[in-house]
Amino acid sequence: MEVVFWNSKRKIPPSLVSGKYCPNFVVTGTTEYLGVCFLDGTECTFDTPALGNAQPLYPDTIDYAPLENNAEFLIYEGANAVGKGRVLGRTVPYQVKQQRK
Repeated sequence: MEVVFWNSKRKIPPSLVSGKYCPNFVVTGTTEYLGVCFLDGTECTFDTPALGNAQPLYPDTIDYAPLENNAEFLIYEGANAVGKGRVLGRTVPYQVKQQRK
């Protein structure tokens, strides 16, 4: 996917490569929060497109079908929209290891 983070909404851009950045996407025209976790991506700078790969966090309980190819979405951290993005393509999801807390 292609994502842009706004400098007016965050102090520093997120790391898409840590495997620890887990925002919500809200597809344009919908209201449902879709929890995802970025697996990898390019380095982010504010207001500039970056590329990343994310996977659904709750595929057994939430329908991620709205995240179809070319779907546009807002990126939320809690109730705050911090950026926007667009799905460039989908792959078959795979199981990710649970993060230790």
